Amino acid sequence: MPHYEDYAEYYDLDHDTDIDIAFYQGYAEANGPRTLELACGTGRVMVPLAESGIQIDGLDFSENMLARCREKLAARDLLGRSNLYLSDMADFDLPFKGYGLVYVPVRSFMHLFSQEAQLGCLACAHRHLRPSGIFIVDVYSPSYRNLAQAPDAPFRVRREFDLPNGNHVVRSDRFVSNDPALQIQHCEIRFQETAPDGALVRERVLPMDTRYTFRYELELLLEQVGFEVTNVFRDYDRRPFGGNGEIIMIGRKPE
Repeated sequence: MPHYEDYAEYYDLDHDTDIDIAFYQGYAEANGPRTLELACGTGRVMVPLAESGIQIDGLDFSENMLARCREKLAARDLLGRSNLYLSDMADFDLPFKGYGLVYVPVRSFMHLFSQEAQLGCLACAHRHLRPSGIFIVDVYSPSYRNLAQAPDAPFRVRREFDLPNGNHVVRSDRFVSNDPALQIQHCEIRFQETAPDGALVRERVLPMDTRYTFRYELELLLEQVGFEVTNVFRDYDRRPFGGNGEIIMIGRKPE
């Protein structure tokens, strides 16, 4: 997982998208009155949901990320509607145990590097849901072509953005290796920050490791902790999964 103490300041600009907001908002409104987001980070999803009137709590293991989320909630006078918890999503115990919706967005589940950790996360989510509550997890569908690729020699530029202080950031990444036994891909991301005059301010290279999970493997994990899998989508328009794209899995806690 990236070193969030080095990554938090870039996260919002590096993930400047709202493609999944309406998707999670719809499920939160339909499964109220209270929602929990695991790996909430800086609140990219959580804050808009809170703004829409949803009572939502967030959990993350990075205080740096939570600090930015807290700032955004405070700026919108939303702290009274949300609780933030510093905890590991693979092992947590919160005061409230009756959420109608618990979700792990934006492939964050892929930062659990063992089956034990994955099951821990799912079991904790199940325990914090009310009967008939909904759990949503989003991972990408593994690509055999990508899994078999050779290591990238150079970094590839993915995006560029400007910071509030006027500095410019070039974000690049590269594939390093794949471990098929552990189902872990090792990559690196690089941030090159320059001043308005072009002078290099700093350069950071951070590891980005992710554990990929196949569709039926993930389904069995959910079922093992007691969920009924009701839907598997390939995107946030709720199109059925067909072998590629995202794996967005919907689980229901039985009555």
